[in-house]
Amino acid sequence: MANDWEVVSLVEHCKKIGSGATPRGGSSVYLEEGEITLIRSQNVYNEGFKRDGLVFITEEAAEKLKNVIVEENDILLNITGDSVARVCMVDNQVLPARVNQHVSIIRPKESSFNPSYLRYQLVSPQVQQLLLNYASAGATRHALTKSMIENLGIPKPDLDTQNNIAHILGSLDDKIELNRQMNETLEAMAQTLFKSWFVDFDPVIDNALAAGNAIPDEFIERAEQRKAIKEKDSSDIQALFPDEFEFTEEMGWIPKGWEAGSLDNMFELQRGFDLPKTKRTDGLYPLMAASGQDGTHDEYKVKGPGVITGRSGKLGVVSFVNANYWPLNTTLWVKNYNQSNPYHAYFFLQTLDLEKYNSGSAVPSLNRNNVHNLAQILPSKIVLDKFQEVVKSSFAKIAENNTGIETVAKLRDTLLPKLMSGELRIPDAEALVDEAI
Repeated sequence: MANDWEVVSLVEHCKKIGSGATPRGGSSVYLEEGEITLIRSQNVYNEGFKRDGLVFITEEAAEKLKNVIVEENDILLNITGDSVARVCMVDNQVLPARVNQHVSIIRPKESSFNPSYLRYQLVSPQVQQLLLNYASAGATRHALTKSMIENLGIPKPDLDTQNNIAHILGSLDDKIELNRQMNETLEAMAQTLFKSWFVDFDPVIDNALAAGNAIPDEFIERAEQRKAIKEKDSSDIQALFPDEFEFTEEMGWIPKGWEAGSLDNMFELQRGFDLPKTKRTDGLYPLMAASGQDGTHDEYKVKGPGVITGRSGKLGVVSFVNANYWPLNTTLWVKNYNQSNPYHAYFFLQTLDLEKYNSGSAVPSLNRNNVHNLAQILPSKIVLDKFQEVVKSSFAKIAENNTGIETVAKLRDTLLPKLMSGELRIPDAEALVDEAI
């Protein structure tokens, strides 16, 4: 700890510390859209604010929570449950907002704390462990009381130092966020192409219109939309698609020359492999769980690129991995791309509502045989090959960006405790950041 940094209690240097409540009626009064956001614990993560599962409330319900109006740059702290101690800055774009009883607002005085600096203090390993200790020692399991937060001791250097620390760490977070946004854009572009070719059959419709061939009734509306679009796929790509549809008993109208079959004609799903946590060793290869990557290992079971989805516990998440990997036994991984490829299979599985095939009772479970038998349209090989050719570079860039994210995140996590304690001088930290980004 820097000797000249005073350690102060938050209660002395905050304008507000307090949590809200769930509106009367609970989840039944939540709205999918609205003007006033209700922030809950599932929106608060140490990595930042997440909009997944965001809900809204009426003005009447918001009026009853007027004592917990969220303001710009407020800090949000989860105070109950398994997510206790998670903390982030509010996303100012979701305002106006309120918080429920599981989230506390921390609003520092401008003369005392830079909000970003305070948030980095709260997310530092030392303070996180302290908060978790408080939560586990209280009368209520996994809960932080208002007095615990108020009496939390935080190092308080001068504001210039706080601003510099917040800027250094913030520049690393900005780089991470930039790469994440770039990845979202690249994937969205590939997904749009997948939908155009394999769901809406746009090139087939365009070819049929150009040839004057009949359009089946179910594609009439889409055909009208395509007439208004001036920019179409290149002629080389258009030539890969037929110019008419044909009727099948199994799937109705499909592009002529394509086939109707079952999902296991397209590819097969295979259960993952056991690997107890006690036998895991950090290494080069991603460990893939039902909800995504869960660490690394020094061995792999499957050569990448690969596609993985949940078999047990968490259903419906589809993950793509470029590297060789180890799919854990809670997953199903795609093998034998008979009439598919990893890029096509990744987007295709996302079109299935896999959660509805849950065959478990206490624990959600997906029986691969229930999915293998689903009737599907099997595209031609030349179209599948072209799709892979077009999107492969985007996925390579996503993998490159993910590597960059990991590198920058490691640097941030290394600098964070050293800056928070005053162990590392600001000029030295700035030099390390400049070299990294």
